[in-house]
Amino acid sequence: MVNLYGMNIKELPDARDHPAVLQRISRIRRSRVMEYLQADDRKRCLGAGILLADILPLYGENPEKITLGPMGKPEAEKIYFNISHSGDWVICAVSGESVGCDIERIGQEPDGVAQRFFHPNEAAYLQRFQGEVRNEMFFRLWTWKESYMKMTGEGAHLSLQDFEILPVGEQIRVRRGQEALSCRIMEYNLIGYKVSVCARETAFADCITYVYYDRAREDNF
Repeated sequence: MVNLYGMNIKELPDARDHPAVLQRISRIRRSRVMEYLQADDRKRCLGAGILLADILPLYGENPEKITLGPMGKPEAEKIYFNISHSGDWVICAVSGESVGCDIERIGQEPDGVAQRFFHPNEAAYLQRFQGEVRNEMFFRLWTWKESYMKMTGEGAHLSLQDFEILPVGEQIRVRRGQEALSCRIMEYNLIGYKVSVCARETAFADCITYVYYDRAREDNF
């Protein structure tokens, strides 16, 4: 089963003003949080750390033992997980097999990006839409592609043009060359955002499980 967790960073204190909150997260992430110059960036990094600290133990994992795979993707021993953040939200997908997730705040489609970087069939598909509908479809496609690249662990090592993701009926199909791949993409509803999870598993949770910040826990450190 693929599960998706989310946290709104608006709930979080700034670690620069409330350093006790850093005790909630792994030692490595504490230093990463404080490297950011902007408060929202610190909160996003902190939120990711809190999600991992709260969620991984539910699956028998120790957040302090996260390692980096050959292509730099964080890994645990018994499960697969992936983190993404955008705007006010941080999400974490957890699965028994390879998994990737992506969240993007819906805005204006960047000029020329689809034509220059997407697979030609995806760029042609976008031409069917106009205005706000096209903006929304662009960010849907973007999260599909990002979640796939994060699932494989290839990330920036894989060109956006090297694979194609398009809807076929009610399904979202992933192709590399002539091969249709056996992975599934699930979309989740979050107002103002597009959220996608890509996994080898076929069973997905129906909705996001929200994790809330509890200031009382900070006061116990």
